[in-house]
Amino acid sequence: MSWKAFLKSKLLLLSVAVTWLLLIVLMSPLQIPLTLLGKSKATSIGRYTYGLWIGQDQLVNAIHAGNPDITVSSRVGYMAEQGSTTAQYMEVVIDWVFYKATKQENHCKQSIERDEEHYI
Repeated sequence: MSWKAFLKSKLLLLSVAVTWLLLIVLMSPLQIPLTLLGKSKATSIGRYTYGLWIGQDQLVNAIHAGNPDITVSSRVGYMAEQGSTTAQYMEVVIDWVFYKATKQENHCKQSIERDEEHYI
C-alpha cells in the first residue's frame, strides 16, 4: 500500500475526528447526560440518543461530501470493499476504535447500507 494513501487516510481521519469533536462539544449539554441515562437502546431515552449519534455521524459524512443518509463507517466500509487503499487504512482505525469501545468486530463492514447509494 502506498504512503500517499496512508497519509491521505490519516488526514481524512483527522478531519472526521475534528468535525465529530466540534459536534460533541456543541451537543454535549444535551447528549452526554442523555447517553449516560439511556445506555440501553431498549429504552425511549436510549433510542433517542442513538438517533442523535447516528444523525451526527450522517452529518459528518455529508460535510465530507458523502451521502447524507449513510454514516462515515458505512461509507468507509463500502469504499474499502471497492478497493480504496485510503478507506482500507481508515477502516483499520475505525474498527479498532469500535472494538475497544463496544467489542464489535468489523464495524465498518457491518455498517454498510447495501440499499443506499454511496458517493465515491
